[in-house]
Amino acid sequence: MFFPEPDSPLSNAMMKKTLSRIFFALGLLWSSSLFAQVSTEPSVPNASAPVKIIYDASEGTTGLEDCNCDVYIHIGAVTEGPESTTWSIVPFEWGQDIPEAKMTKVEGEDNIYTFELTPDDFFENPNGQTIYRLGMVFRNVDGTREGKTSSNSDFFVDLSQGFGVQITDPSGPSLSLEVGEGYSVKAETSEEAEISFELDGEQVATVASSTSLTYDFVATEPGSFRLEAIATAGGETDTQSLDIVVFGASQIEELPAGARLGINYISDTEVILALQAPGKKLAHVIGDFNDWEVLPEYQMNRTPDGEIFWLRIENLVPQQEYIFQYLVDASIRIGDPYADKTSDPFNDQEIITQGRYPGLKPFPAGKTNFQATYLQTAQEPFEWQNTNYEKPAPENLVVYELLVRDFDEERTYQAVIDRLDYLEELGVNAIELMPVGEFEGNLSWGYNPSFFFAPDKYYGTKNDLKRLIDAAHGKGMVVILDMVLNHAFGQNPMVRLYNDGDYGAPTEDNPWFNRVAKHPFNVGYDFNHESEYTREFVDSVNNYWLTEYKVDGFRFDLSKGFTQVNSGDNVNFWSQYDPSRIAIWKHIYDQIKANHPDAYVILEHLAANDEEKELADYGLMFWGNMNGDFRELAKGENRSFNWAYHGERDWNEPNLIAYQESHDEERVMWESLNFGNTSLLNIRELENAINRNQLLTAFFFAVPGPKMLWQFGEFGYDEELNNDRLGIKPTRWEYLDDPQRNRLFQLYKEMIHLRTAHQVFSNPEEVVLTLSGNVKSIILEHADMDVVIHGNFGLSNAGNVPLAFPSTGTWYNYFTGEEFNVTGSTVNFNLRPSEFYLFTNERLPTPERGILQEDFVTSIPREPVNSSEFAVYPNPSSGQLFVQLPKGMNEANYRIIDMTGKEVKEGQTTTDNQILEFDLGNIKAGLYIFEAFDTRRVLHQRFIKN
Repeated sequence: MFFPEPDSPLSNAMMKKTLSRIFFALGLLWSSSLFAQVSTEPSVPNASAPVKIIYDASEGTTGLEDCNCDVYIHIGAVTEGPESTTWSIVPFEWGQDIPEAKMTKVEGEDNIYTFELTPDDFFENPNGQTIYRLGMVFRNVDGTREGKTSSNSDFFVDLSQGFGVQITDPSGPSLSLEVGEGYSVKAETSEEAEISFELDGEQVATVASSTSLTYDFVATEPGSFRLEAIATAGGETDTQSLDIVVFGASQIEELPAGARLGINYISDTEVILALQAPGKKLAHVIGDFNDWEVLPEYQMNRTPDGEIFWLRIENLVPQQEYIFQYLVDASIRIGDPYADKTSDPFNDQEIITQGRYPGLKPFPAGKTNFQATYLQTAQEPFEWQNTNYEKPAPENLVVYELLVRDFDEERTYQAVIDRLDYLEELGVNAIELMPVGEFEGNLSWGYNPSFFFAPDKYYGTKNDLKRLIDAAHGKGMVVILDMVLNHAFGQNPMVRLYNDGDYGAPTEDNPWFNRVAKHPFNVGYDFNHESEYTREFVDSVNNYWLTEYKVDGFRFDLSKGFTQVNSGDNVNFWSQYDPSRIAIWKHIYDQIKANHPDAYVILEHLAANDEEKELADYGLMFWGNMNGDFRELAKGENRSFNWAYHGERDWNEPNLIAYQESHDEERVMWESLNFGNTSLLNIRELENAINRNQLLTAFFFAVPGPKMLWQFGEFGYDEELNNDRLGIKPTRWEYLDDPQRNRLFQLYKEMIHLRTAHQVFSNPEEVVLTLSGNVKSIILEHADMDVVIHGNFGLSNAGNVPLAFPSTGTWYNYFTGEEFNVTGSTVNFNLRPSEFYLFTNERLPTPERGILQEDFVTSIPREPVNSSEFAVYPNPSSGQLFVQLPKGMNEANYRIIDMTGKEVKEGQTTTDNQILEFDLGNIKAGLYIFEAFDTRRVLHQRFIKN
């Protein structure tokens, strides 16, 4: 190829055109890697000829290393195309002792196994499909141990169709070099052949008869080159080409003072872009401002330590949005990891079509591919309105977890703003938003993050999110973000800088990510939190959201994964005390608190108690998952839930955020309605299910410490989680119009009000939990007020039960206003199933629901009763009172209460006689209520005692 003088106008023009064309072509190509742990003889196997597969069990995931076992191959034929990963024909069952799948152990080698086959003969292929590749995984006899690639994926071996040649080193279709570098390119054939290399049409190496040829390419000048391997044997000729791009060396220059990674806005017309990419050779900026051409003037400078590429771009139009990317080493196209807005080739058109983001530019299709990002100078600053709100103490938090996607059918930040009055009425003082950072796709829970500084556009603009946060602050609610920093998904720029192919696993040289996750339950790609690169990135992400968006703290997803201790698939080992993980979290906590001392730091840890205790006593807060216990209780089973109280865990600080439900668990009401007990008491009937859930909720909120509820739990949401687990769920706002479900909502309101208004629920001086039996009790003592709650978790009436009180004197039933005098350490009560009482020793305003507790809590279904079957007479009564009960109610509890709610008589019917007789001579004159109840119904009638 002819090259003009490097500095001539002709040279510059040719370079601009040539490099831009070849860079765009290379960016669209897909390449696969050959894995050292699997090799073949011959090196270029043929579908119609014998091939020996050689497996090294000490490489890759090493699941079979030194297993001292028989090793089997699980193999499949790929017929959909030369780049497909779909196994079309699979001859063996997984986990079976199949002699034909057993590999041969190489004598004298501990971990080397072989398997021989002729692909076209081996697979049953009646339609004669072309077999392009072999896919394989290795296992022991029952499949409990397996060997896969180092990225935990299948192995693939490409097959030639007849005689063929392949460039086996490098493995991809392109190679980029700087001037002065060299590379030994190797080609191999499926059989002995005459092999040659031609560089831009000129032969540069040849061999008359061999199965391989190597050519040492030396990059002496910048430009683009095509190296072609040509092989001929038996009258057949095959070729394969390699595109080589040579660049001049990057200009070595320090990053300007004050510039940081990402987009630095210097003025209304100027930015400095800085990309961290240690070990990479060169980088260009491509975008709207240079029509996506790869131009010499947009080649980025490199810092002397080789860590950072940077470029100053001038003459930008103020406030104009520019979409741009970095092109790294001639082949990797990525957006800026620190950008606050992305351009997505797959998902933005839906957002534009639905009008979800005003003025969103379409992705520059045809000019580039993969995710890009925006920059915009001279942006108008957001005007915050509510900056003087009061943040609740951590122990006083009542957190409402919500998913923007499913909280309202509009699925926008604005729709949440429109519902804030509802949350204010409910009384919560904190909103926890499930992840809103840019994630892959449009409709997601958000735990598949791709860009960590950009709000997801499907929900609205970044200023829409700021308006939501500002509006919540204006209503006295703090905002906590669900932050996902355990992992990132394949679109993330830092993954794609060092990974296999376009969206494959990170390579070993990735500064931020582990190639294989160190712990179970990982999704995406696992951050290495002991890497200084990751540490600095995490600190910058946290500080950004606290500063730029004025969020009040974070709930960190999968925080137990922040470790480099390799637990593999061993869940128990992963959960054990881990000093290195503790050190990581203390560092993150300290960095957050250094700049934002009142920020909440909450972990979804679920690890060993000694580890959580150490971190909780250090100041971090923890999710306390009580879903299992409460779901069992919701069905009618008996469980203690004392682990919901931090004191039972021996923690010094009340940093446990207990919850009945979160987004990860099945709903408690769903459990009641679908699997509730049906004998004695039919919990599957809605009214009984509401009663049961009211009982659970009253006790849940009475346990001291901060609390969390998952959206719509307050009115008994009952859609099954695992029926399309991650899919869109209906909102069910209409449930609030149902009197029964509204009864549950009203109880949530009252209990939240009590918690947030009275310190006894967050900082009691004495706590007594009696939670093992069917009748459960919580006693809280505080200098301001004492609280007692008793409830019947059994399925039948609990008669004449002595219930404890911490002191004698006057006590008050919170829900009815009843006042009564406690003269001893206990008072006997009769409790229907799901009935509970909440008492205080200070008079509090009574909820405006009427004096009958049954109008609000612990209802019993009202079956229609003929007035002739139920009668209380004479009315008025001077001394004797008769009560006629309906047929079938001969085994019922009854009581007479006065208009304050105080019980003056109680008992149980024990005869078939439906007429009860009472002597009222010893009670004072006044208005009373007779009440009779069994497991099916409750009856009331008022009468007067003269």
